[in-house]
Amino acid sequence: MKVVSKLVDLELHISHVEKRGNQLLVYSDSERSIPTTIHIDKNDVISIAKVLIGSLGFWKFLFTIPLMYLGFRKNEGVSMIQEKNKPESETKKEWDPWE
Repeated sequence: MKVVSKLVDLELHISHVEKRGNQLLVYSDSERSIPTTIHIDKNDVISIAKVLIGSLGFWKFLFTIPLMYLGFRKNEGVSMIQEKNKPESETKKEWDPWE
């Protein structure tokens, strides 16, 4: 998930979600991003659900998820074939989380 505003440009990778009392707590993956906890109460969930249900963009996105997944799997297979054909010196590359 990416949050962009005038105050912050943050990419948040979710580690886990838990329910505590009347709140839902969403924790970021501390190894991949700034340690963050998002507190969501029932009123937030209801207002988010109302906005999503009434949003044409949300429904388009929801119905295209299977197509995006199939396209990703197809491209993943092609890139795996291309990786096999590369010389070993090109394929061994350190992973950089900030790329």
